[in-house]
Amino acid sequence: MKKKVLFLASIAILAFTISCQKCATCTFNDPEKGTLTTEVCSSGHSYDSAIKVYEDNEWSCVAN
Repeated sequence: MKKKVLFLASIAILAFTISCQKCATCTFNDPEKGTLTTEVCSSGHSYDSAIKVYEDNEWSCVAN
C-alpha cells in the first residue's frame, strides 16, 4: 500500500512541475524586407531565453 501511495504522489508531483508550452509571435520591421514575423514556441527556460534573444535584437514579441 505504501508503494502505491508513494508512486501516485510521485506522479502528482511530476504532473505539477512540468512546464506548459508557451508561444509568442515576434515581429521586426526591416527597412528592406518589410515586416518579418516568426512564432516562438517552447517551455520554461528555453522559451524565456529565445524571447530574450529576439528582444535583444530589436524584435517585438507578444505572447499568444
